[in-house]
Amino acid sequence: MQIHLIETANNFKKLREKIWECGWWKLEEDKARKLIGGHIYFHKKRSEPSFYGGSIRGYRVKQEEPNQGRIIFEFEYHSACRGIKTDKNGWSIAKKIVQ
Repeated sequence: MQIHLIETANNFKKLREKIWECGWWKLEEDKARKLIGGHIYFHKKRSEPSFYGGSIRGYRVKQEEPNQGRIIFEFEYHSACRGIKTDKNGWSIAKKIVQ
């Protein structure tokens, strides 16, 4: 599985070499769990190719406000996840999950 996300706030946090976090995404926890091992792609706009991404290593649920209950993904950056396009179908607000 893979997820495409619209990220315009530059909400990335480096955890260690090539390992990053990005959040706070409105997503059900069972869907986040199924995405582990898949790829994450970040786009500025739906119509633009991804500018960043990687393989999803895990996630956590934000415990405090603001954005309590939202998903924060941990991923390993891969340069191959840049420049990936996706069609306009299947987007739900700022995210698109592909099986």
